[in-house]
Amino acid sequence: MEAGGVLRRYPKELLCGEYHANAKMIELSLRVRNAPLVMRNVLGIFIEKGIKPLSGFITQIEENLFQIGFFLDISNLKGEVDDLMKEIKSNEDVIDIIVSQETFNGIIIDTLHFPLTAFDEKSFTFRVETFGGILKRLYDKFGTGAAVILYEMGLTAGESKVKSIIKKHRMDKLKILKLIMAERIAKGWCIPEIVDFSSKGAVIVCHELFECLHFKDKQDKSISQFFRGYLAGIFRQLFNKEVSVTEVECIAKGDPACKYVIEVKS
Repeated sequence: MEAGGVLRRYPKELLCGEYHANAKMIELSLRVRNAPLVMRNVLGIFIEKGIKPLSGFITQIEENLFQIGFFLDISNLKGEVDDLMKEIKSNEDVIDIIVSQETFNGIIIDTLHFPLTAFDEKSFTFRVETFGGILKRLYDKFGTGAAVILYEMGLTAGESKVKSIIKKHRMDKLKILKLIMAERIAKGWCIPEIVDFSSKGAVIVCHELFECLHFKDKQDKSISQFFRGYLAGIFRQLFNKEVSVTEVECIAKGDPACKYVIEVKS
């Protein structure tokens, strides 16, 4: 925490690729037991052989089974890649190891891991700029019709999210909302803050909302339709009533954040 109770956050790079123009790179993927001990041993091998780890991840698959991935700079590797693989595989806790040496003019891409999952749900990613371009094209082609389409897409997504949580967990309405909003941070949507919540509705403020970033300071009115629909779907599912969601502030029109007022109809 920083002064004033503000939570400090750091950016997180999704393991997707690395670019180093003058480096020789490989990607390794391991399935291992006793991950802390294996990690210590594997990193020791890297140091011994002059290998520089660039990025990586570790994920628990089962109680005693872990998946570990690395992008490595092997420009100063002492020996051959095959010898490196054999030495790592000689560890009794290493169940499997695979390698990719394919690069594209100094770029290496993670091709060893698929599908991409987030919280055990199959997922995919868009660049913020790509999604913004899609939205702009929709508005250019369909005008106000695009707003309706995006709102309905968000509505369905919000309802589906609440249903999936209720199916897996026993939580009250506020905890469900807090969980969904926390997940928006983890998935890179925005940094939301629940300012107010009751049976009558809520006020939610979102910083750096992906839907509006492409239009930041370029519009004269609020632009969010997908996320507005997403909130409507959440609250309609939580309360089993019709709701209205109004974006009263938006970064697209120069406000510091996107602010939503949610009203649950009686």
